[in-house]
Amino acid sequence: MEVGMVIKPSVWLYARNKKERTDELFMGWAVGVIGEREGYYEIMTHYGYRGLLKKTALRFCTYKELQARDASGQEALIKRGVTDVMEQPCVQSKRLSALRKGSFVTLLPEETGGYHKVRLADGQTGYIPSVSYKYRMDSDGYLYDKEPETYFLRQKKKRIQSEETFRELLAANAKNYLGVQYRWAGKSAQGIDCSGFTFMCYFLNGILIYRDAELNSLYPIHKIPKEQIRIGDLLYFPGHVALYIGNQRYIHATGNEKSFGCVINSLSEDDFDYRKDLAESFLMAGSLFAE
Repeated sequence: MEVGMVIKPSVWLYARNKKERTDELFMGWAVGVIGEREGYYEIMTHYGYRGLLKKTALRFCTYKELQARDASGQEALIKRGVTDVMEQPCVQSKRLSALRKGSFVTLLPEETGGYHKVRLADGQTGYIPSVSYKYRMDSDGYLYDKEPETYFLRQKKKRIQSEETFRELLAANAKNYLGVQYRWAGKSAQGIDCSGFTFMCYFLNGILIYRDAELNSLYPIHKIPKEQIRIGDLLYFPGHVALYIGNQRYIHATGNEKSFGCVINSLSEDDFDYRKDLAESFLMAGSLFAE
């Protein structure tokens, strides 16, 4: 399988009809190339999701390059909603790109005035605020796989140092998306859908979960009884998924006409933010920590 990297700040993955958006990919994400169609590559993402990607959004590379990038310890993850890449380390400089949360960049040695020089997957170099990234391999203690094959094959078990800390980080990531508008197939601060939202909450802490609003046995979220739900676990409804934050409340990205965005709702009819339709259609809960 040939491999490549996304070289656009944000690109859509399409269904086979080339019309329906199914996912959003970001700068520096690795993909495996399965085949091609006119103007598109058929690809598999590093989390196992397939679709059609416009050819202009991809730069081919090698397994060796991916492995070297990963082993360098200089790969960083953008942690803010949108981060401008500047030509020079100052606010008045020319803006080269605008990276979405979850993008990958390579850190270069130069750091000055609160900015760090970086190289993007498209080859450009520029500066980003030092507060806008975290080291990918650090990921707050939750490690990614090091083998390049696992970018778009099957994920291995992750090491989590503290379950309680991890759960709190999931909730914190979720709250950072509050107010973001709903956008079908989106995964960014410009617009996000329900499974894109839960995917990103886990991804930002080094865990790859299934991209759609259902359980998949190949991924690390497994069914638990409703009475065992804890902060950071996932709630599943017909065609919908949310992240539980405690006290009967959950955060989700919903296209409901009363919200149309990322909001908090409740499973308890005693609460002002109760969603009766979801509470009554609850299907199951899922947890990374299911035994």
